[in-house]
Parts: sequence; structure tokens; C-alpha cells
Amino acid sequence: MGRYRVTTEADVIGARVAAERLALQEGFPRLAAQEVALVTSELAWNLVRHAGGGEIELAMTNGSHGPALVVAAIDGSPPIADLETALLDGHTAKGPIPPEERMRRRGLGSGLGAALRLSDRLVQETLPKGKRIVATRYLVRPTRQ
Repeated sequence: MGRYRVTTEADVIGARVAAERLALQEGFPRLAAQEVALVTSELAWNLVRHAGGGEIELAMTNGSHGPALVVAAIDGSPPIADLETALLDGHTAKGPIPPEERMRRRGLGSGLGAALRLSDRLVQETLPKGKRIVATRYLVRPTRQ
């Protein structure tokens, strides 16, 4: 549990390691802990790349499906205008990413979608100044409909 300032690639690694360590400490199987680490890495990298920095907050909670690890990425940039579209592989909130731009971006545009797939819930909360992207991963994953 804790809060991690993320402004550089090294900070992304620190937040990722902390998330995996917390998941293991809280009884998540190794594969699930590594998936939590990937979610944290993606959200933290987005802070560096798109928001100019922010914070990762890690916490345990007892949600509707039991114990869960919550990863929140908090920054001062505007909310993602169309999160549903941004969650699609190969897209931003504005739509499909042209192939020639994918090479320049150092990514395929599938990170947020991967974070959603590796989580049980991913939501965006609007803050007075900025946003909070919250990914929740339950210790025992609920069945998907």
C-alpha cells in the first residue's frame, strides 16, 4: 500500500515492483501478481507519456467479490474524452491509430485494453483538476458474463 510519484521510466519500474510485491504479500498467486504488475506498469507509463507525470496509488480493499488490489493512476490532465474507444486495441480516444503513427508512439495502442483485460474493473473518475483511472483486481476473479 502506498503512493508513488511517477515522472520517469524509472518511476514506472518502481511502481510496478511495489504492486507485484503487494499482490504477493496479500496472497495473490504469482501469475496474478505479475498481471497486477503489468496493469500498474501500463497505467504508470501512461502518466509519463500522456500526462507529464502523476501518482500511482496502491491499496487493498474488500469489495463486492472479496479482497481486491486497487491500482489508481492520478494526474492533472483532462479526463480521457472517450474511454470506451481508448480501450479498443489500436485506438486512442480519438479513434484508430494510423499504422505509421504506431511506430513513432513506441506502442501499439493496446495498453489500456490490456489493463482492462487483466483487471476485473477499470473506471475513470473525474477530479476537480484532472482524473483518476482505477483498476481493480480481485484475489478470486469473479466470473465474467
